[in-house]
Amino acid sequence: MRIGLVVSTFPPYQGGMGNMAFSYALGLTRRGHQVEVFCPKRGGIAREPDAPSAPDTPFPVHRLKPWLDVRNSAFVPQLALRLGRFDAVNLHYPFYGGAEVVFLLKKIKGKKLPLVVNFQMDNFSTGAAGMIFKANATLFTPRLLRLVDKVIVTSEDYAAHSSAAETFRKFPEKFEAIPPGIDTVRFSPGEKDPALLKRYGIKAGEKVVLFVGGLDQAHAFKGVNFLLRAWREQGADKARLLIVGQGDLRESYRRTADALGLGQSVVFADAVSAGELPAYYRLADLLVLPSTDSSEAFGIVLVEAMACGVPVLASDLPGVRSVVEAEQNGFVFRVRETEDLLDKMRAILINEELRCRMRTIARETAVAHYDREKIWDRVDMVFREAAPV
Repeated sequence: MRIGLVVSTFPPYQGGMGNMAFSYALGLTRRGHQVEVFCPKRGGIAREPDAPSAPDTPFPVHRLKPWLDVRNSAFVPQLALRLGRFDAVNLHYPFYGGAEVVFLLKKIKGKKLPLVVNFQMDNFSTGAAGMIFKANATLFTPRLLRLVDKVIVTSEDYAAHSSAAETFRKFPEKFEAIPPGIDTVRFSPGEKDPALLKRYGIKAGEKVVLFVGGLDQAHAFKGVNFLLRAWREQGADKARLLIVGQGDLRESYRRTADALGLGQSVVFADAVSAGELPAYYRLADLLVLPSTDSSEAFGIVLVEAMACGVPVLASDLPGVRSVVEAEQNGFVFRVRETEDLLDKMRAILINEELRCRMRTIARETAVAHYDREKIWDRVDMVFREAAPV
């Protein structure tokens, strides 16, 4: 089957939407489909990224020059001329400026162009951007989801609490809940790398709390400022907060850490490649995802950490909470509530028996429910049902 995959961001830009699209393209290719990726052309992309376990990206990536480009949104009307030759289209949503083009093409072609939408998240903001996001969620999203052949969501929990909720309630047969998958061989438990410990000045006996995520404006919802302020209050001896990520807010976060007097207890990691990431997870005694609103729909870093045998602590948000089994592989805490975060963080860091049990269960959960080969089989079935050949 020829599948055109459309997404607003794509590696080497690091973000959950693009990474999930990469995984879909790779998995569907390995299931025998001919996949081509279409995304906006961004500055600084010199080459295509390597597939995680292959020397070259095994599918073409077409980076289209936007007519209008604002942050991670881009108006690319030329999509309409490029997608008509495919047996099916896979739109990763939201994609402001691209989804509207796909919607119009589907309206014209109808059943001749099967359309599978990955509804990944809602967007939230303040000011003019917030008004645009709200209008889009109210006026456009329901129309798009009613039109498509299949909707893939990361969890039914998120679908029921998002702008997809009404469509999910009226047309449940359209929806498939399939979480992101990861390579549980690459992401696996192991010893802490002595060279990384030395690089970041982490001493023997110090606990490491890890944050992994984008440090740019598009990922401001990840809650780094909240986490830094909470860390000032945490009071745990011999603990370091290691922040992994890049983006235009990185220096702002560093200044915040300095202003809070956090000193060497907070470490901002150097740029970390996809290949190096498992080693950073293995440094951690706990991963924390302190996201502040439902722009966070799942949190793939939770599953990557769990696969490496790391307990997790995450905001109690729709979708995100579906990953965390309380007192089994981690805890959820009330959104933006510092004391609840700190109480549960301390419980894991101080109680070695609890932490060891969580490490074992976290790994077992990741292998049983999020191994990418199993996920790719489910995704493949959705496309074969949407576009039988």
